[in-house]
This record gives sequence, C-alpha cells and structure tokens, in this order.
Amino acid sequence: MANFEDCVRFANQHMICSVATCDREQPRVRMLGMWFADTRGFYFSTVKTKKIFQELTANRRAEVCFYAPPRGPLGQEGSTDIGTMMRASGDVVFLDDANLKERLLAERPFLRSHADDQVIFRIQNGEATFWTSAYSGRESALERIRF
Repeated sequence: MANFEDCVRFANQHMICSVATCDREQPRVRMLGMWFADTRGFYFSTVKTKKIFQELTANRRAEVCFYAPPRGPLGQEGSTDIGTMMRASGDVVFLDDANLKERLLAERPFLRSHADDQVIFRIQNGEATFWTSAYSGRESALERIRF
C-alpha cells in the first residue's frame, strides 16, 4: 500500500516530468523539471512571460506525470515491464515567499537572469496514482493516494 511519502520519494528521484495544463479548451503538455517535492506537494518555477504561467493563472488545476524506466532492457524478450509512472493532479498555488525564492535562485543559479519574473508554484490538494503495465486495462484498480 503506497502513501504520499512514496510519491514524494518517486518524484524527487525522477524530477523531469510531463506537465498538463489547459489553454481554454485545448490541453497542453510539456516537459518540465520539478524543483522538489515534500509533504505539501510538488514545487516548480517558471517565468511570468511563458504560456504555462498564463495557462495556470487562468485554470488553477494541473496534472504531472513522472516516469521511471524499467530496470532491465526495454522490450527484453517476454518482458512486459515498460517502467513505472506516477500521475498526480491537483490545485496550483502560486507562492509569494521571499525565502523560497532566495532558495530557488541559490539552488538554480541559471535562473538568476530572469529573477524578477520568476514565480514558484506548488501542485497540492490532489490525488496521485502509480501505474505499471500490470494495470494495463485495469486503471480503475489503481490505488488513489490523496495529498
């Protein structure tokens, strides 16, 4: 039985993820590097001039999908293991916190050139699931983990 601590650990081990937003009625997906995850949710940063910021401002719901490849070679004879995915969807909250922003710029100095436009957001108050090929065709059997 998984819990949210398992989700936090998985996300922090596989920090590049797909982020899904909506642009009016059009879904938009892009790859993004998560900053970190903790017991409050998943933290990201972006700049105010990007479309993702506009989309998240207009619709404060998002979904992320983290991926861990299989342990052995993909497509190994007889193997159905294509890896593990963790999806999490929830509310987007923009965080106006000077200490958090200072930490972001210290940990990611390459963002300093856009420091004035940086925004930090967290995905929280949602639900996460882990998926492997064992659940193919049985998505309703996935354990729902609230956070």
